Amino acid sequence: MQHLNTLWQVVNAASDLRDMTRKRQTYHYSTIGPITFYLQAEHVEVQVMRWNLPKVEIGVMLQASFGWRMITDQDEAGVYVVAKRRKLVGGMANAAFQIVVPADAFLVLKLEQSRLVMEQVNGVLNIPPVTETNTIALLPAEAHG
Repeated sequence: MQHLNTLWQVVNAASDLRDMTRKRQTYHYSTIGPITFYLQAEHVEVQVMRWNLPKVEIGVMLQASFGWRMITDQDEAGVYVVAKRRKLVGGMANAAFQIVVPADAFLVLKLEQSRLVMEQVNGVLNIPPVTETNTIALLPAEAHG
C-alpha cells in the first residue's frame, strides 16, 4: 500500500509540473479593412481559419512555456506574431496556434519544421519549390485519414 501511495504522489507531482509549464493565451486584435497577418514560428502546429468579423483572434498553447520567446504587434497594415524557442531549454518546448483571421486578410506564414492546417481555403496557394534553404513536405491526401 505504501508503494501505491508513493506512486500516486509521483503521478500527481508530474501532473502539477506539466500544468505549471503549460501556458494558454488568447490575443484579440480589431482590424479595419484588409490586413496582413504575419506569423514566424518554428516547431509549432498552426491551424488557420477565416471568418467574416473584422478582427484577428490568436489562441496559443505553449508546452514548456519557459522555453519560448514570443512577441505580438499590430499596426494599420496588419497583425504580427513571432515565436521562437530558446536555445538551451527550447528543445523540449512545443506550441499550438489557432488563428482566426478576417476573410480578406493576406497571410504570410514563415514556418520551420511545423505543421499547418488551413480551414475554408479559397483561391490560389503558392508554395515555393524545395531548395536547400527552403524545404517543404506535403503529405499525400490519403495520409490524412
